Amino acid sequence: MARGNRKLTNEQVDEIRCLERKRAHHAGLANLYKRENIAKQFGVSYSVVTSIVEGYAYKDVPDKYCADKE
Repeated sequence: MARGNRKLTNEQVDEIRCLERKRAHHAGLANLYKRENIAKQFGVSYSVVTSIVEGYAYKDVPDKYCADKE
């Protein structure tokens, strides 16, 4: 179900979740994928990124498996 006031697409939400997983599992990427940097990349606030990652925002977007694309 699409919400009219959302700034992010489902694909962007998936990408944010995947970037957070990379940050958490790869020590060398921790600075590159800081939540502040992810927020700037997508034009949203740090709190929006945190809410997505912690499961409070965009609950209706299924959490998909993240394949390492790099």
